[in-house]
Order: sequence, then structure tokens, then C-alpha cells
Amino acid sequence: MFKKIIFCLTFFIASTISCSEKKTKTENTECDQIKNVLTDCLEIHRGAFDYIKDCGDLSLDEISNLNSCQEVFDYVENK
Repeated sequence: MFKKIIFCLTFFIASTISCSEKKTKTENTECDQIKNVLTDCLEIHRGAFDYIKDCGDLSLDEISNLNSCQEVFDYVENK
């Protein structure tokens, strides 16, 4: 009986720790938002560009004003 209680308590603690770690990244920077636009245009999952830490001279305001994915690609290519 004691082993079952310890097992349940250990499982509960482990699950609460792992769930709290998933909530750490909620704030999206401008670069994260730019990467989201690009991944949506490419129809790939949003985590595909997580290795990119800096978006350079790209501007979210300028990308938001573009009308198509082709215009976004041209903008990124020319920057």
C-alpha cells in the first residue's frame, strides 16, 4: 500500500513539473511573428524556424502590409 502511495505521489509531482515547463514561452517577439508568417506561407509547422534567433532588417509592419505569400517571399529575398 505504501509503495502505491509513493508511486502516485511521484507521478503527480512529475506531471506538474513537466506541465509547468511547457508554459515558459508565451511571449512572441517581432521576429517570432515574422517567422510565423513565413511558416504559414510555406505551410510548415511553426516550430520549423526556431533555430533562427535574429530576423535582421525584416520589419513586421512591412510584411503585414503585403498581400500575398509571393510578395512576402520577394520582400525577404531582397532584404
